[in-house]
Amino acid sequence: MKLIAVIISTAIIFYSCKSNDKSNGSVQNNEQEVASPAADSTNIRKVITDFYNWYVGNESRMHTYPLYQSINNNDAPPYKINWDAVAKYQAFIKDSVPQLGQAFNDNQKIFFQQCDSAFKKDTTGEVPYGFDFDWFTNSQEDSKYLLEQIQKPLPWNITRNGDEAIVEIKGSFKDDKGVEQTNTVQVLRMKKENGQWKISKTWSD
Repeated sequence: MKLIAVIISTAIIFYSCKSNDKSNGSVQNNEQEVASPAADSTNIRKVITDFYNWYVGNESRMHTYPLYQSINNNDAPPYKINWDAVAKYQAFIKDSVPQLGQAFNDNQKIFFQQCDSAFKKDTTGEVPYGFDFDWFTNSQEDSKYLLEQIQKPLPWNITRNGDEAIVEIKGSFKDDKGVEQTNTVQVLRMKKENGQWKISKTWSD
């Protein structure tokens, strides 16, 4: 009887050790599947840099679509959004600009709806609401200036929340005394789509 008890005890200990090994192995595998924040930051920075490198050379293509039009067809207010042109514009983005995700098109469609509503309230404004700045630089600055700032080896502030992120791009300038100062030159929103980081918004509300 003692021999049988020893054999049973040994079998139980061996089974427990095997179970622990499997459990530990599972935990290790799960840890390896989680992307590191550093890797995400590197990918986010590359997506943004790639997009603005492309944009500087293709900015004119993005502005060939007549996204708004005169209601009276005389190039004067009141205006309305040209939704047919918006559809073609967003199809071009989807097919030709991989750094901009579906969330970008969704957010910009909401923006255009806001513009259309503003047009109906302001029927005399010569400059259409929402079209007095570059959405991609969020300013009236030349896009080359933003690209120059993006290419500087400065750390950016990247705040992640699950599959979304807010990116504060840092640039630098010299003040009146010639001292180098850093500042935020652009704030972007990012969203991970199908495992890839994409730009989801480039302008502020």
